[in-house]
Amino acid sequence: MNWTRRALLKSSAATSAACCLGLSVPARPAWAADATITAVEWGGRYHENMQAASDTQDAIDVVWELHTGGAAAILAKIKSTWPSVNYDVVAAYSPVFASMIREDWVETVTAEQMPNLADIPDGLFMTDKAGNKKAIPRTTTALHWGYRRDLCPFEITKVEDLLDPRLAGQIFFPAPVLNSNAQMISIARALGGDENNMEPAWEFVAELAKSGNIGRVTTSGSDDFNTLSTGETSVGFGATSVFERVNAVVPQVEYLHKMPDESGFKSIIVMEGWAILKGGNTEAAMKWVNAMLAAEVNQAFNAGIGAVPSNLKANVAKEIENVRFSQEELELYTYAPDWGFVSANLSEWAQRWEREIAPLL
Repeated sequence: MNWTRRALLKSSAATSAACCLGLSVPARPAWAADATITAVEWGGRYHENMQAASDTQDAIDVVWELHTGGAAAILAKIKSTWPSVNYDVVAAYSPVFASMIREDWVETVTAEQMPNLADIPDGLFMTDKAGNKKAIPRTTTALHWGYRRDLCPFEITKVEDLLDPRLAGQIFFPAPVLNSNAQMISIARALGGDENNMEPAWEFVAELAKSGNIGRVTTSGSDDFNTLSTGETSVGFGATSVFERVNAVVPQVEYLHKMPDESGFKSIIVMEGWAILKGGNTEAAMKWVNAMLAAEVNQAFNAGIGAVPSNLKANVAKEIENVRFSQEELELYTYAPDWGFVSANLSEWAQRWEREIAPLL
């Protein structure tokens, strides 16, 4: 981590204590900066590392508002005061950004305004229908299939392999409440559908449930880690971070994240980053976010949270460097769903799972 001395000194108990209390936290005295913005951020190590990142610059002070009750809760807070805004920058992830963009709350950003955006693959940005860049990526996470080479009875090369009877009880399958149902979207995509046409996935997963190959239905990342790391199951769909944790315990994980098109396997990219709200202190917000995306700052922040930086000039930890996607790899190996449509249909998909799939397990 290449933090400044001051950043190291300030990533301390003072900020983390307020983090735990869900308080708004002034980064440092307002007199020290040219402007002050209010930024919404997650607590814990996210806030600690973003505080340290912010301390690498002197131009903009930050008052922190920490997420409480999940990042999506910020949507109701923004809506309750709109068009007046209490926040200048909101840290969140793809499904939340989709709702914000649909409501037309988010400023368009360009590399002319924010030069460090030029070092981020275009495919990671979330845009509006006109193609304007809206949500700004700082971290990338992939959701994909993977398996343990030491336990899986054969090499998995295509989606249809999941129905092989040799995998009886060997698959962990996340319920729709987890991963925004990206696991079923990935199957739908492999079989000619997508999030707008999930019928191929429902038919396939029904067959999978009847086959007895699903040994565990998971509802959290901890479930994914526990079932795969203990060897209860050997194949499943989850976040790269889960497979990394398992691989740290049992270095036998095969990542199916960059597979040939004929395999049907596509990685679903989830982006974490920022949206700059319209009506706020836009100029200062852009200046601050641009500073946070400088290669060294983006690298240090992501090293602190154990994630892959969005800036291609930032280095990534050796143990996770294989899960970084270049622009070409994004086009070849990943699929970006319409997160707005996904968010609107999650409840119905969860109910259909209980109605049609759960009885078959």
